[in-house]
Amino acid sequence: MSKIEYPVELQVGDLTLRGMVHRPDSFPYPMVILFHGFTGNRVDDKFLFVRFARRVAANGWGCVRFDFSGSGESDGEFKEMTLGREIEEGKEILRFVRRMEGVDPEKVFLCGFSMGGVVATHVAASMPECVRGMCLWAPAGNMREIAEECFRTGIPLPDGGVDLEGIALGRPFYEELKEWDLYEGISSYKGPVLILHGDRDESVPLKWSRRYLQVYGASARLHSIRGANHVFSRISWREELFSESIAFFKSVLGSEQGA
Repeated sequence: MSKIEYPVELQVGDLTLRGMVHRPDSFPYPMVILFHGFTGNRVDDKFLFVRFARRVAANGWGCVRFDFSGSGESDGEFKEMTLGREIEEGKEILRFVRRMEGVDPEKVFLCGFSMGGVVATHVAASMPECVRGMCLWAPAGNMREIAEECFRTGIPLPDGGVDLEGIALGRPFYEELKEWDLYEGISSYKGPVLILHGDRDESVPLKWSRRYLQVYGASARLHSIRGANHVFSRISWREELFSESIAFFKSVLGSEQGA
């Protein structure tokens, strides 16, 4: 099946978010929205998102991958990034995608990697009627601990933030997470959830996905990828990640059309 790729922009407040759409040449089609992780972007580690989006589009679905503000090519400064801000941007992305020409608004899926998985859970909880299913790749339920480590090891900056290996990380990011139970309230999303996680993930240990499984209950399934690290940095791990995600999308729709 032939596929089409083109850049897209979305205005959120006074900032422009920049993304890339991958879609088939026939309408209408289901759509997968990708949310990248902490310090990531719409390409992500070793082209993870690009390869997955093309795989999705080659099989008759659409896929869109945006940079959150302050990341990649989107407007804004990374030091102003907070999880709450990315969740709000995620909601705007979802609204935008459901209005896109050719997209079946009743067949929109979320797929979030690491902190992007956390974003996806809160977007789905806020707009459950708009999300047909959700796939979480190594969702970072330990963002509070990650933020604490960043501020412990980063070089202090005059404004209260830290220099994190050449990136300015703002203090509000840490302050917001200090008192936030990231699992609270997300169970209001009752749709199907697939959680994929490497069993050798040292950045976000597998136990955090087990907790997501407990929160979502019978509507969720956890698939651990043997030997995989946080970024799934082997071809076989990525093949398993992609194939399991695709099988999940197909099973939710229960149709012959697949991604």
